[in-house]
Amino acid sequence: MPFSQENLEALRKRSEEIRPDIIRWRRDIHAVPELRMDTPVTEAYIVNALREIGVDEIRSGVGGHGVCALIRGELPGKCLAIRADCDGLPIKEETGLPFASTNGNMHACGHDAHTAMALGAARLLVENRHFLRGTVKMIFQPYEEGDRGASLMLADGALENPQVDAIIALHNNCTPDDDYLPGDVLVIDRPTSANIYAYEAVFHGPGSHVCLSRQTPNPVYMACNAVSRIAALPEPGPETVNAVTIIHGGARNNIVPDTCSIAGSIRAFDADLHRLMRDQVHEILLSAAADGNGTVDITPTIDLMGTEIDPLLFSRFWRTADALWPERGCQRLKSREMIGEDFARFANRVPAMFFFLHTRPAGSCYPLHHPKFDVDEKVLNKGSALFAAFALTWQDE
Repeated sequence: MPFSQENLEALRKRSEEIRPDIIRWRRDIHAVPELRMDTPVTEAYIVNALREIGVDEIRSGVGGHGVCALIRGELPGKCLAIRADCDGLPIKEETGLPFASTNGNMHACGHDAHTAMALGAARLLVENRHFLRGTVKMIFQPYEEGDRGASLMLADGALENPQVDAIIALHNNCTPDDDYLPGDVLVIDRPTSANIYAYEAVFHGPGSHVCLSRQTPNPVYMACNAVSRIAALPEPGPETVNAVTIIHGGARNNIVPDTCSIAGSIRAFDADLHRLMRDQVHEILLSAAADGNGTVDITPTIDLMGTEIDPLLFSRFWRTADALWPERGCQRLKSREMIGEDFARFANRVPAMFFFLHTRPAGSCYPLHHPKFDVDEKVLNKGSALFAAFALTWQDE
C-alpha cells in the first residue's frame, strides 16, 4: 500500500515536533568538530543518538570512524542508503554562537546539520517501520573534505550486508539568491558536483651555485614555464576550471634549487572535457621539464568523478517533495558550483539522488568554509522529513 498523502502530512507534522531534538544534535556536534577520519567523539555521539532513537543494528568503526546502521521495515522491499557526512574543517570559528567550537576547528560546511538531519530521519523511520518496505541503511561518513572517507567506507563494505540498491544524500545551500527562501528544496537532473583532478608536479634539476645558473637546469624556470602555458590555455567549454594555485621552490638568492613544485586543480562537469584538460596539463608539465633539461614527477592528489543523478530517483524525489511541502515544493537549482563531493564514489556504485536544502539564515552573507558560516536551524526538520518520506515512497510506482 503506497504511503498516502495523509501519511505524508503526519510525517511532516512529526518532523516539526522533533525539531528541538534535531537542533540539539546539530549543536552538540557543532561544538566538537573533528577532521578527516579522526572523528572518534563524533562517532560515539552518533552511535549513542542512534541507540536512543531505537536503532539497534549499528556498526561503528567502518573504514576508520564511520558508522552504518540498519532500520528494517516490516514490509518486504529493497535497501535504500541515506548518507550524511560528519567531518569539520581546520578553520577557527568566529560566529560567536553559544555552542561555537573552541578546539580550533569548525563545522563551516554544514556537516553537523547534515548529520543531525539524518538522525532526525532515522527517528521518523523507526516510528514508521510498519510502513517501511525493505531496509534503510544510515551511513555517517567522515573525511568528505579531501575525498577519502567514501573510499575507505566502501572498501569496508558500507554498501554491503545488505546490498544497497539506491542511495540519497543532501547538502545545505547558502547561495545569496533572493529567490530562495530558507527551507527551499533545490534539485537538478544533471551532475551536482564536478569531476575534479588535483595534482602536484615537482620539477627536478641538479642544483648549483647561482654563478653557474647559465649552465644549470633551473627547476624554477621549468615551473614558471609550465604555469604560464597552463594559464594561456583557452577554456575548452563552459563550466570549467584549470588553475595553478601553489608554486614553491628555492631557499636563497645565490642557490639554484634542485626542485621546484607547483600544484593545481582541474574541474569540469563534462567528463570528456575534464579528460582533455588533464591531458593538456600533463603534456605541458612534461614539455616544460624537457625544455629546461630537467625532469618532473606528477602526483595526483584528488581524482574524483562528478555526482551523477539517476533519472528515476530524481522524478520520484520531486514527486515526494512536492507532496510533502506543496507550498513551495521542489525548485530547480539555477546554477551549479564546481564543488567536489565524494558522495560521487557512492553514486558511481549504485543509483543515486542528491538534493540541496537552502539553509542560509535571512540577512546572512557568509558562504561555505567561512569562519562565520551558520545555518537556519528552523528548517532542518525539512531535511529529516524529506529523507524519511523518500525512504517510504521511493519504491512506489
